Amino acid sequence: MKIRRGTAFLCAGAMILSMVPSTISLQAYDFSDEAAWVAKCSGVQESSQDSAACNAFKEYYQQQQSDLQEQIDAFQNDINDLQDSLDDLESLVAQQQTLIEEVNARIDEKNTAIAEIQSNIAQLEEDIAAKEEEIAQWDAQIKERMVSEQATIGTNMYIDMIMGSKDLQEMMRTMEGLQRITESDEQQISSLAEEKAALDQQKSEQQRLEQDAIDQRAALEEEKQQAEELRESSEQMITMYHQQEAELQSQMRSAQVDLSTVSSNLVSMDTIGDYTPSSSDGWLNPVSGPTSAGTWYYPGGGVHLGVDRAVPIGTPIYAPADGLIVWTANPVPSNSGYLGNWSGYPAGAGNNIAMLVNVGGTTYFVSFSHMSQNGMTVSAGQSVSQGQLLGLTGNAGNSSGPHCHIEIINLGSMSVSEAASQFARTADFAWGCGWSSPATGCDSKGSTPCRERPETLIG
Repeated sequence: MKIRRGTAFLCAGAMILSMVPSTISLQAYDFSDEAAWVAKCSGVQESSQDSAACNAFKEYYQQQQSDLQEQIDAFQNDINDLQDSLDDLESLVAQQQTLIEEVNARIDEKNTAIAEIQSNIAQLEEDIAAKEEEIAQWDAQIKERMVSEQATIGTNMYIDMIMGSKDLQEMMRTMEGLQRITESDEQQISSLAEEKAALDQQKSEQQRLEQDAIDQRAALEEEKQQAEELRESSEQMITMYHQQEAELQSQMRSAQVDLSTVSSNLVSMDTIGDYTPSSSDGWLNPVSGPTSAGTWYYPGGGVHLGVDRAVPIGTPIYAPADGLIVWTANPVPSNSGYLGNWSGYPAGAGNNIAMLVNVGGTTYFVSFSHMSQNGMTVSAGQSVSQGQLLGLTGNAGNSSGPHCHIEIINLGSMSVSEAASQFARTADFAWGCGWSSPATGCDSKGSTPCRERPETLIG
């Protein structure tokens, strides 16, 4: 009877589990913290309710990915309608950058989740094997004892023991002892049933996690494809923007500046008087990294008056030669750049440094734009040596991603002190060369000041 009661307990448990609804209402859960749910559901769940919640999250997560793909598909349609609208392009690129960050974050989540799932599956296999062995031993012990009891003390023997008591008090003690044996058996059978239920939950979790690992890998490949589609359309829109940017940039940067508003960033006349010019024999590459856009045009078209080094935020920038710092400014956060962000001076530079150097007897004006707000090690009026750390790269101002924009203007035979005095009076980063035409390049203009191609000097 006792074994049948234990079996009935397990059957009842199975019936209860079968009553859990197969379709879970997504509204029953708050999935706003997706990263926390990904981490939770990559682990082993202790109850069927928790497993059901993870299945609901999986459905929600798949729907989010489907919605994301619809947004990505819509971008291509939007691009075709934005040929002549800089404002709309800026807005769309900003939206797309947000989506790119979201997709990359989901890719990172999935890589972490897959590794966690595989680790948990391996641990589950060990736990299930150990629990199966424990249950088998426990089950065998209970059956062996009950068979032994039945053989030694049959049903009639129970009656004989009770009726053979000398008096009523002894009869009560005998019955109480038999009841304790019965209760002990029932407790052990109940505990055994609970262990078997826990084992079933572990096996169910193993199946869920194995399926999740398969689904996560498939979703990972899909999201990698999404990331590639976003990258391609983003590059297409940025190219369109650069093709139209020159005129707007020229207007923004040619506006007269009130020197009183930038005086704290400029070299002072007193400092200039104390500076002793020096000449370097050659150039040092100030930023190590690949070139994403050269001088005089962007790869897809559009005027570009310097060289862009595509490097991560925080990459060191070194002095390309001995010289004098004539400008430092770090008004905006290091990673605040986006197309159409005209913060900083000149407009769109974000955080920047400018210096004067003399190399081989020629004076040059060198500027670094879109820098990190933190990590600037120099100030206006300070003399520096070739190879000295100036600051760190960033993504600030009119920037579509982390990089350093470098411009070099050839000032000819002008001395460093004379050039510093002129810059202190005008704060003109273009030195009269303007902002919209490659015709001010030294290879075209034929006289100084003129713009150099930085990559021919610094590599």
